Amino acid sequence: MTTENKTSASGLSRRDFLTGSAVAAGAAAVAGLFGADHAFAADERYGTWTREGDNAPTVPESAATNASASDGTYRDHNPEAFPANDASPIPPRAVPASWDYECDICVVGAGGGGLNAAARAAELGANTICVEALGLPGGNAQEAGMCGILGGMSMQEGKKFAFPSYPFNAQALTDWAMDEYHYAADPKLIYKIASEGGPSLDWMADCGVQWRLGEVPVYVAPKNSTLDHHVLKMKDATDAMFAYGQRKGVDYKFQSPAVALVQDEDGRVVGVVINEGFTDERYIHAKNAVILTAGGFCNNKALLDKYIPTAAMGCASSYLTASETGECFRMGLGAGADVSGFNSSASFDGGVDWQAEGGTWARFLYDGMTQLSRQPWLTIDRCGNRLRYMDSRVGEDGANAIYALGDLATIQMTPPGHRSYIIFDANYEDHLAGFAQEHCRKLITPDLEQIEKVPEHYRDWHHGVQDAIEADVLKRRDTLEELEADLGLAEGVLTEAVARWNETCERGEDDFMYPMPPEWLHAITEPPFYGCRIGGNLYGTKAGLLINDQMQVVGTNGRVIPGLYAGWHTAGGACGENSYIGDPILGSLMGDVGLAFCGGYLCGTSAVENEMGGAR
Repeated sequence: MTTENKTSASGLSRRDFLTGSAVAAGAAAVAGLFGADHAFAADERYGTWTREGDNAPTVPESAATNASASDGTYRDHNPEAFPANDASPIPPRAVPASWDYECDICVVGAGGGGLNAAARAAELGANTICVEALGLPGGNAQEAGMCGILGGMSMQEGKKFAFPSYPFNAQALTDWAMDEYHYAADPKLIYKIASEGGPSLDWMADCGVQWRLGEVPVYVAPKNSTLDHHVLKMKDATDAMFAYGQRKGVDYKFQSPAVALVQDEDGRVVGVVINEGFTDERYIHAKNAVILTAGGFCNNKALLDKYIPTAAMGCASSYLTASETGECFRMGLGAGADVSGFNSSASFDGGVDWQAEGGTWARFLYDGMTQLSRQPWLTIDRCGNRLRYMDSRVGEDGANAIYALGDLATIQMTPPGHRSYIIFDANYEDHLAGFAQEHCRKLITPDLEQIEKVPEHYRDWHHGVQDAIEADVLKRRDTLEELEADLGLAEGVLTEAVARWNETCERGEDDFMYPMPPEWLHAITEPPFYGCRIGGNLYGTKAGLLINDQMQVVGTNGRVIPGLYAGWHTAGGACGENSYIGDPILGSLMGDVGLAFCGGYLCGTSAVENEMGGAR
């Protein structure tokens, strides 16, 4: 498949950046942009997986396996579809005879959390190095659409907004959150997020991020981002924080993944080992602290199986295409860290089961098939029971519309077999405008404001749908009986469900426990018929390294590991244990990207205060 891509000034296409599989020609341009010491070896790139799945994993025919085994257990994820499949701790290295680089603080990761951690540490006077596996800054954070926060930011004060009541009170928010998390979280850590979330975003504004409130004041987005869609809004914010870090003297080393921590004989973490340019092993001496802010492990099958079994069972895909393979988490384990937030994750609805057809596990959120799967189609479980749809139209209650994105994920993840099935007919495109879904469910079209931010292949949602049809991920069949059989459903399950649905549509009034509005009742009568297997769309692992409210990593002995800090989502515990979708507001008190921003800010502040006496 040939895909045209928008090319950046560096020569790297957006798609190359997202997958970490840049071609050699683009790498040469990056070397020119970042310096000759960032030479790139194509055969040693970070990750060999791509959107089209050309690592050619081997899987059984989906009709034979369905979403679960014949004994009712879930069908195990196909490890070939994942970028990583290793849960073993990565042991630290001994102190070398000599160091290649020296700094006060080394930050691992240049996504939303890492950019903030590095900028904050440098602002406070620390000589800071920030290492990143990808070729450009921003990571997964730049793909986010909003930054959710339940109060405490200065702009929210202007609208007199706070939760659970105005004026903002961090203790009241903590009390509410702890109840929401069934008291399976560290209250000191939750209080830290509640009290410092707003100030962290205000600090970013001081650094140059131009925020604006959304139409619902629980979230903010960069001022100049597209106003009518959530796609790639946060790139403006991550770009601004990268620029601020540069002004403060942060030394960024791109295409240089961290491979191990360095720990001295006393147990103190004193450095990081990197593969500079993917080829040359270098030792960085971090005299005061190492901060791990390289994200979680959404794309590591073995870690999901071990630490978040509900995500391993119920999620059909991940939309975090920039790394998330869990090396930093494994490095922390190797240094003796404990784990927090067991079995907690965050997912959107509409994860398409590409891996069941031999495709890759991680997909861009705005892939046309993903967006199509998130519309209010007839949705059933493998028994033929209808499943509830959660409306994302803003209407009078925008907060509930935001919650719906995650609540529907739970509905789709928890049926028998941990998969759901969407069904529609040849007239599907005629219904989309009437569905009028908002937030990140809105379909991408070429006329979208600031469409140049979107990788070219995804600028028209039809492309992704055609990809899915060609891969038989979206099954197009001439009869419902054929579709039923090829989805792996028992005889009569689909045909009977469609018959009941069509009777409802003919009446024009839904008698389901959770009725669809009349304008969404479209009979399934016109061939060809379409069906797709879906589950959760994983976007955040909430299990991670145990930290205290100073962002210090805590060992299995209950003591702080000296010199080691971690921000979310390398750290865990932001929403307790056993959470399917990481509520509230899609992940924590601040949503996933906001949590990363806040965590980086807290890490940078605490590391300098605790290890350098506040510096300046």
